[in-house]
Amino acid sequence: DLGEELDPALEPILLKQLFKQGSRILIRVGEQDVDYDPAFKFYMTTKMSNPHYLPDVCIKATLINFVITLDGLEDQLLGDVVRKERPDLEAMKDKLVVSMASDKKQLSDLQDKVLKLLKESEGMILDNEPLINTLQQSKFTTSMIVKRVADATETDEQISTAREGYRSVATRGSLIYFVVADLAEIDPMYQYSLEYFKRLYNYCIEVSEKNEDLDKRLEILIAFITDFMYKNVCRGLFEKHKLIFSFLICSSIQRNLGNITTAEWNFILRGAPPAEAKVKNPDPTFVSSPQWEAVLGLEAQMPHLFEGFVGSVTDSVKLWKQWAGTAMPQDAPLPEPWQGQLNSFQKMIVLKIFREEKLVFATSKYVEEKMGRSFTESPPIMLAEIYPDTDYRTPVIFVLSVGSDPTGALIKFAEEKNYLSRLQSISLGQGQGPVAEKVIAQSTKKGDWVCLMNCHLATSWMGALEKIVEEFAHGVGDENFRLWLTSMPSKSFPVSVLQNGIKLTNEPPKGLRANLIGTFTMLAEEWEVCGNDRGGRDGRYWKKLLVGLAFFHAVVQERRKYGALGWNIRYEFNTSDILCAKDVLKMFTRNFEEMPWEALTYVTGHVNYGGRVTDDIDRRCLMCILARYYTKNVVDDDEYKFSESGTYFSPKVGSHDTLMDYLRSLPMIDNPEVFGMHANANITFQLQETRSIFETVLSIQPRVSGGHGEGKSPEELVDEMCNSTLSSLPPDFPHDSPGFSAQDHAPGLFTKLPNGAYRSLDTVLLQELDKFNRLIRAMRISLADLQKAIKGVVVMSAELEMMFTSFQNNQVPSLWSKVAYPSLKPLGSWLKDFHRRINFFKSWLVKGQPNSFWLPGFYYPQGFMTGALQTHARRYQLPIDTLNFGFTVKSMEGVDDVADAPEDGIYVEGLFLEAARWDRRTKKLKPSNMGEMMSLVPIIHFNPVQDYTPPPEDYECPLYKTNVRAGVLNTTGQSTNYILSISLPTDEPPDIWVLMGTAMVTMTND
Repeated sequence: DLGEELDPALEPILLKQLFKQGSRILIRVGEQDVDYDPAFKFYMTTKMSNPHYLPDVCIKATLINFVITLDGLEDQLLGDVVRKERPDLEAMKDKLVVSMASDKKQLSDLQDKVLKLLKESEGMILDNEPLINTLQQSKFTTSMIVKRVADATETDEQISTAREGYRSVATRGSLIYFVVADLAEIDPMYQYSLEYFKRLYNYCIEVSEKNEDLDKRLEILIAFITDFMYKNVCRGLFEKHKLIFSFLICSSIQRNLGNITTAEWNFILRGAPPAEAKVKNPDPTFVSSPQWEAVLGLEAQMPHLFEGFVGSVTDSVKLWKQWAGTAMPQDAPLPEPWQGQLNSFQKMIVLKIFREEKLVFATSKYVEEKMGRSFTESPPIMLAEIYPDTDYRTPVIFVLSVGSDPTGALIKFAEEKNYLSRLQSISLGQGQGPVAEKVIAQSTKKGDWVCLMNCHLATSWMGALEKIVEEFAHGVGDENFRLWLTSMPSKSFPVSVLQNGIKLTNEPPKGLRANLIGTFTMLAEEWEVCGNDRGGRDGRYWKKLLVGLAFFHAVVQERRKYGALGWNIRYEFNTSDILCAKDVLKMFTRNFEEMPWEALTYVTGHVNYGGRVTDDIDRRCLMCILARYYTKNVVDDDEYKFSESGTYFSPKVGSHDTLMDYLRSLPMIDNPEVFGMHANANITFQLQETRSIFETVLSIQPRVSGGHGEGKSPEELVDEMCNSTLSSLPPDFPHDSPGFSAQDHAPGLFTKLPNGAYRSLDTVLLQELDKFNRLIRAMRISLADLQKAIKGVVVMSAELEMMFTSFQNNQVPSLWSKVAYPSLKPLGSWLKDFHRRINFFKSWLVKGQPNSFWLPGFYYPQGFMTGALQTHARRYQLPIDTLNFGFTVKSMEGVDDVADAPEDGIYVEGLFLEAARWDRRTKKLKPSNMGEMMSLVPIIHFNPVQDYTPPPEDYECPLYKTNVRAGVLNTTGQSTNYILSISLPTDEPPDIWVLMGTAMVTMTND
């Protein structure tokens, strides 16, 4: 049961590192020398469905691939379906095979007998009567056998023709199996064995509707198998992977039919490869630079389909802008002639270029169009419906997610089956393995149910569990016995148990409405508990604030779906948080005459929930959210609004049933306004969903399918990319070479101070140049090594193979990113950004300190900020720890508008605002324009001021390197991605921008 890496202890055996000691042949195994027998054979096997062994492993051992192929499985499934549908054909074929084999053996025996007699014959052959008789018999028998073989061959062809009628059913089954097998690459719990799949396949053939008409029967079989397999597998998938699964099935079928070409498939997954813009962008305000490159790349890669596409966008840019500006472009017709010229999948490619965030809806629409609505809906999971599929040999595995608990549903089901008293639950952990083994042994005999919870916490015992389940298949147990297992996704969970078990996912309900309903279903009994009559006999304070707490809990959980706009770090708030906060609320409402709002807010925000929050900016957001729900206005106002529209509000105090009616009336789909966010947050959410789908699909694609162009192998394309990248690489900066002199830099740079040190900003420059040199060298060496590996000159190591795949997928190789600056750009954009950074520092080195600094170009902007403060401190002889930056947003847009550097401080350019925009007329922060995710900010003057305190009415806007915002937390509680906060004037209360998630970043992602 090998993994993808071999134990180093096997090295001497694999390399046959033998040595002689006297007359003995020895080999060292571990720390012992053992005798070696030349007849020794060593076999290793793996249960992995698609292992990947590197060349250095393959040269040590002979690799034999027993994994079934698409065609091989298709033939097996064809035999299965014909055996079920036309047993006469299959029986006749089996009989023919036996008959033909018998005839050929008889013929071979006669030939052997004749040859033997000829060899042993003495004298005249014609006088050898036994030989003559044998020859005559042989001649007669041979003619009979040849005739039978000819007849059999003809019959076999007729049978094969009849069998081929069922080929389409076998093809569909084979395609679905390979999609199911690939799911294990997405999540380790998604394991399904071929044996399990074939069992389901044969079941479908048996129970599906019969029909005498072959064509109708084939339609029924194909539809039933596809639908049944989808539903059976879907119940074991998380919600976020169900659309991916249905899209994989759909696209696999369409690719097999030839309706999706390899070039189209590669484009939708990988986009266009890096290319130069040879045609001018007709409208940069509508088509961004990466989008325009994709437009050019689309026509270049698929000229037979998209000939004239660039010209169409250029000449009809208003029509394209009108189409892209619609609320649902996936449903709107494309500008002609493309609406009538392109099929549904090709329209998805166009949508990817102009409105990528809508691709999640287009994907669902495409699946529905090709396969039906049922493949875009999640089939409900009911234990009562699944139970008939179970038996005492087959464990049921609940795959958990954070906040989920299936034990309640299991207990309820056991109660319905009158089995509650015979259900034994064990929470696995240290020392619980032997207890579980004993309970299982007893229960298999008595027919009880056993539930082993949290299997992921007992990794060392998983091997024992695998053996127990394997024994079920051979042992005899009570047929009423059932084994229920719960586990978070874990690579240590036994593959064989997963492959042959029934998997069910268990997730908490999603959305604000479902979250609130779940909370108040749980707190039904406590709802009627009254406070100390301070707010009225109905316990007004208790009920009103409990609703506020429930809304707060739902909001902090559901904000996570907006990514970094919601929280910098994804916190796993769960039921224990609200139960703890509820107990605190109960204590305060009962024990205090006047509600201590400050104490209630502090304990709930900073302690109960804040204990999970490690990022200071996130903590600020958490307290802003809580302030909306823990306020006296919630108690006093019968319909206090939780959102601007009034859709969400605090209902009048009433019964639990009245409250539940109100909660059920809330929208099914959350509006960003309830989170205090801009409508653009939905675009962020949709883009996140889209990219998650297609990045997941891309992650399971085989390497051989790579390559954008047609006619060139992946190796040729990657080699070309290596050549072009190498040829454009700049030389190292010369500052650290022995020949570095004043001629290599601008006058005045690197002038030392009286104490022998460089000026602060000169030191910053030297440190940045050092980092860029390290990156340039890493790029140069890795590119050369990859080219050698492609040509077979050196071994393709794991790192080089990952680099090869990254080039195919337009991603930055990890060999570069680990020595580079943080960036989320694809490879093409990353290279352009890299050259822009190099040119910025080259200009600084050659021309001297710039009037305005392009902050996104720095490896370590925090160090640059410190350098600027240090320069000011030295100039005015001030303690640096008393200095902070004051900020003024100027009217200048770029370095070309700056005539001179400021007297004090620095000008900074190149920053972007996310979830807000800078109004150049009012010079204040304003909400984003619809559809505008980021906007460029004019030059900002960073002016060091002693003992500076930002105005309280300004918004303290955090500045990050990338819009992921998360990073490694340092000792001050700040993320390494965080640079500093910039105070910006605004007409709105600062909390508005806090809730929107407004921040600045140094770069976009495209």
